[in-house]
Amino acid sequence: MRGTGEIAPAAEWRWRPLLLWVGAAALLALSFAAPPALALWRALDTILFSALNGSIAWGDGTALVWAAANETRFRLLAVLVLLFAWLAHLGGEKEEALHRDMALGLVILAVTLLLLALAAVLPAQLRDAPAIVWTEAHVLGDLVAWSDAGRSGTARLPVLAAVAAGALTALLWMGFGRGLGLGGLALLLALALPRIASGDEWASGHIAGGGVAALAALALAKGTPLLHWLYRAALLPTGALLAGWGRIVDRFSVEGRENFHPAKQVLRGMCVGAADLVPGVSGGTMALILGIYKRLIGAIAHFDVKLLGKLRRLEITAAARQVDILFLVPVGIGVLLALIVFSRIIPLSTLVTEFPEIMFGFFFGLIAASIVGLLAHVETEGMTGLFWLALGAAFGLAAATLVPVQTPDAGWFIFLAGMAAIAAMLVPGISGSFVLLILGKYTDAIDALGRLDFSFLLPLLGGVVTGALVFSRAISWLLDRFYRQTMLTVIGILGGSLLAVWPFKERHYEVIGGKERLVSADAYFPLTLDAGVVGGALAILAGVLLYRLLDRLAQHSGEEADAPRQG
Repeated sequence: MRGTGEIAPAAEWRWRPLLLWVGAAALLALSFAAPPALALWRALDTILFSALNGSIAWGDGTALVWAAANETRFRLLAVLVLLFAWLAHLGGEKEEALHRDMALGLVILAVTLLLLALAAVLPAQLRDAPAIVWTEAHVLGDLVAWSDAGRSGTARLPVLAAVAAGALTALLWMGFGRGLGLGGLALLLALALPRIASGDEWASGHIAGGGVAALAALALAKGTPLLHWLYRAALLPTGALLAGWGRIVDRFSVEGRENFHPAKQVLRGMCVGAADLVPGVSGGTMALILGIYKRLIGAIAHFDVKLLGKLRRLEITAAARQVDILFLVPVGIGVLLALIVFSRIIPLSTLVTEFPEIMFGFFFGLIAASIVGLLAHVETEGMTGLFWLALGAAFGLAAATLVPVQTPDAGWFIFLAGMAAIAAMLVPGISGSFVLLILGKYTDAIDALGRLDFSFLLPLLGGVVTGALVFSRAISWLLDRFYRQTMLTVIGILGGSLLAVWPFKERHYEVIGGKERLVSADAYFPLTLDAGVVGGALAILAGVLLYRLLDRLAQHSGEEADAPRQG
């Protein structure tokens, strides 16, 4: 077996590399017991802790960032990001390479869990945590009310999270190349730096865990046939799984559509769902950026009387093809995952409130770059095209300047709010979350998702389903008959809606009905540099760069770019 990365795992015992990597792992582990080396480790611990913990005192914003990064939810998000990067890698593979990479992924997971289990049962050193040793340490728990960071009494060596991240870094680099290997390294840093800064763990504990695990993984891969044997065994179930999936794809695929990679569509659905949770950002915009907008609208619009007839006659295959089921289900799963992740694990509503310049700056850059990119795919054609752009921009500006109001809490109004929100979600540039915010139901919806309050969610879902069926048909009709005019209007709406996500605003909140609600947001242009302005500017750049990546994923030539330009 040969990996797709830069190192080929051994197919037989190779004693020289085995002894080399095992020896390196042993030397690194023993260095924490040898007095001369231990003194160097303690000096390194002191330098890193002083630098990182000292940054907490730079300001409230820095303390808030370190506190958030110490939350379990942040660490879980870091793991999910690496998982999604691997899924994105799978989405770009052909069938044979996909089979190989799925088997290799199972092997990497198995070996990582094996090394983690060994580290958990082997004896570990325990020492006082940095925040205990250093009496002048900045304790995050004292500066940020909701944080417990900096209150650990003891620190473990090695750190178990570092063991897993170190093994993943070596194995992903070896199996899938530099890109995912660097992703594993980024995960290691994301797990380590906040814990070191808070004073809960020493840097040496992370170096010991990650370094020894990485060297042990290399010893297993380069000196033993274990990974090769596991890989050969994993080929059987993954091959059977892909063969079964291929038969499903052949049966239910819409002619001329690419459906073999559900992971790609799940990731696209997550992007759409995450965008819809942020007021001022449209899921329709994200679908347009990803190149699936017209296909998504068309699939939803095909939930009609003809579909009911096919279901009544038990024409399951024809019904599934009519609604493009192999596209719609993975996208729907992605949207659902985004709702769970960004309402229960990483609440976007909290991030938007706590870090508005960064969050809105990111989406401003993403949408601004998408406007430029979309204009390259739609011909303006003189004054007529400019008229549709201007019309859309006026509509987007009107939507962006609306102010949230207080509204009834009755089920009928929640149903109507759901209809209005999905209508906005289906139109790029108009945020469904912003509509809910205007109607005074955004915070309630996020809270209901987090608490699974079905007394609120069921009428909201009913309105969303009803609105999707009604408005998707109208939008699909417009795209089929007046594609250029519709797209130019949509691009204009995107331009007008940039005001809604402009990162530099004076936001005013009031407590209404026992809950803090946004009542106004006055835009301004920053004339001085501070942490918020720099963070917002960097976030805008990050949004532009993400668009470039998403544009590659979209493959416009196969999706939106080839749509008809009628009218």
